[in-house]
Amino acid sequence: MTPFSSPRFLLPAVLFGSLLFLVACSAPPGNPENGKTWYMMHNCSACHGPHGNDGKAPHIAGLDLSFDSFLRKLRSADSAIMPEFPESKVSKQDAADIYAYLKSIK
Repeated sequence: MTPFSSPRFLLPAVLFGSLLFLVACSAPPGNPENGKTWYMMHNCSACHGPHGNDGKAPHIAGLDLSFDSFLRKLRSADSAIMPEFPESKVSKQDAADIYAYLKSIK
């Protein structure tokens, strides 16, 4: 048995790897106030409405999506109408703020 295959090494390695995975996949803390500003500034309200549930586009107020799913839709919308928002246009932090804003409204 090599030292790297012993249970004393494997358990901490697996726990550390799991922790890294969770941190990499989690959303940065979002600020709903900033999110409202970004939401208006990026003209999301033109289609989704000022409150995310009063426009012609799908209702997005009180999102029932994980942050990763939201970010994927934001980056590459599966719609000919919705524009894509690459990292150069909306940073991950700004996206987290918008996400927090949408989660905060009903």
